[in-house]
Amino acid sequence: MEYQLRMYKIKDGQMETFLGIFPAVVEARRAVGFEVTGAWMIPEENQFIWIVGAEDGIEATSERYYASEQRRAIEPEPAKLVETIDTRTMVVVPT
Repeated sequence: MEYQLRMYKIKDGQMETFLGIFPAVVEARRAVGFEVTGAWMIPEENQFIWIVGAEDGIEATSERYYASEQRRAIEPEPAKLVETIDTRTMVVVPT
């Protein structure tokens, strides 16, 4: 399993809208094989942070996600609500 830390700076005034469409984003990601580990926000910084995982790898699963009809149907377009995106691909360390 490969994981990705996704850190978004949401545009000013758009957090409520983003949170409103986030369940559809999660549903669309799960439909193509993503596991959503969790999501957090830092309201005073307009930050939204979440972790996704994929057995087939982040890149291959992301390609399926962005090509999916379910993803294209999400309105408003999630990327239009986000000012910046920072991602880090991670691997599990046995504990």
